[in-house]
Amino acid sequence: MRVVFVSSEVAPFAKTGGLADVSSALPRALAKKGLKISVFMPLYKVIKKKDFLIRKKKNLSVNLKGVPLDFGVFHTADGGVDFYFIKRDKMFARSGIYGTAKGDFADNAQRFIFFQKAVLAAVRNLGIKPDVFHLNDWQTALIPEFAAEEGVPAVLTVHNLAYQGIYKSKFASYAWLEGKRVLLNGRFNFLYSGLVASDAITTVSPSYAEEVKTKRFGFGLDFLLRKRDACLKGILNGIDYSEWNPASDGMLAEKYDAENPGGKIKCKRELQRRLGLPASDSMLVAFISRLAEQKGVDIIIPALPEILKSNVQVAVLATGDDIYRRKLQAVKKKFPSGISLNLCFNNVLSHRIYAGSDVFLMPSLYEPCGLGSMIAFSYGSVPVVNPVGGLKDAVSPYNPSAGKGTGFFMRNYSSASLVSSVRSAQACWLMKQKWAHLVKRIMRLSFSWDKSAEEYIKLYGKLIRKKKRGRNA
Repeated sequence: MRVVFVSSEVAPFAKTGGLADVSSALPRALAKKGLKISVFMPLYKVIKKKDFLIRKKKNLSVNLKGVPLDFGVFHTADGGVDFYFIKRDKMFARSGIYGTAKGDFADNAQRFIFFQKAVLAAVRNLGIKPDVFHLNDWQTALIPEFAAEEGVPAVLTVHNLAYQGIYKSKFASYAWLEGKRVLLNGRFNFLYSGLVASDAITTVSPSYAEEVKTKRFGFGLDFLLRKRDACLKGILNGIDYSEWNPASDGMLAEKYDAENPGGKIKCKRELQRRLGLPASDSMLVAFISRLAEQKGVDIIIPALPEILKSNVQVAVLATGDDIYRRKLQAVKKKFPSGISLNLCFNNVLSHRIYAGSDVFLMPSLYEPCGLGSMIAFSYGSVPVVNPVGGLKDAVSPYNPSAGKGTGFFMRNYSSASLVSSVRSAQACWLMKQKWAHLVKRIMRLSFSWDKSAEEYIKLYGKLIRKKKRGRNA
């Protein structure tokens, strides 16, 4: 079975969030099970040391609104997966992937219409004959319309329904999709097109698949997802334990595991030193995320002063909206020795914060999957979460009396509830034996990609058989 997997970002080449992690780990897991996987993404400027890439094709072109646009294709192979990169410097050789701190690039519609057209042209020119297209989020959601005549079934995975790729209606003619189902409420909507035209739709957790059919979480597309319910399936993401495993993580001060957890204490001391926090036995709380309302930043910021009053240290690693950056910096001024702000992307530091923290915050307004909670489990950092989406699937509420559960649930989405949940975690943390048992239990949990990969393989097979029956009818 051959799958063409298309994503706007893939780790470790280019990453802004969980999409990149999934687009790296899932193809590798599928390849281990014998599938032939070709991953396509843009060749961004942020991809470092491009000398590992080999040019496969030069001076290919696609036509957009009567204008031919040239591009090249580069290739590398890793973990049994072929990775292909679409090179057009005018569109992708920029300092950011989607934009800068000031906002999105003004030509993102053109960039990702071109990218999808170029992927299809490259697939044909390279002689790749896919059995399935696996597409990810709005940046790839036009491919089912572009490739409709080719008869290849398409799976569209929605990683976050809030991001839809909505632009002026004129882009229907730019993409040569006039008369196709690409307009919603008078606007060109990439994701809407993909949800209409794909053969199957997946979300990154079962709970999120149910939530997106409601008005609260449907972001204006719930009506369509209810209509296409038979084609909608939630498959919980996994994590890549070759990267996120404290027993083998070379970025840590000391390696450790569930049976020998002592190294976590050394990781905490080293993290405090690096971040300029006092080397105290305070409970260390971590927040690693984007500075966006979805991630609960609007309730974290007012909660921080109360959290920091009770012998707690906080480590923040995040990038995002300037307004939240300024508010966090104001909290830092009031509690200079209690909070460490790291307003940047730093992969090494993220590993060290997971390892050195006692508690991991994910108070998301909505959360399609919640990879952060799974990574936190692996490193023995106990999650405090708002139980929505994938967080509800991955985390179970801790019951100190029964000694069961894997994290602490907020009662509602509010700063007061967040403070209360952190204090509940701290009360347990102070009971060292209970806490040690909890940490050991969560570190033994497994969210391997094997199960998820098997579910995708079953879905691919079902779609392929359905297409064959349709052709033979």
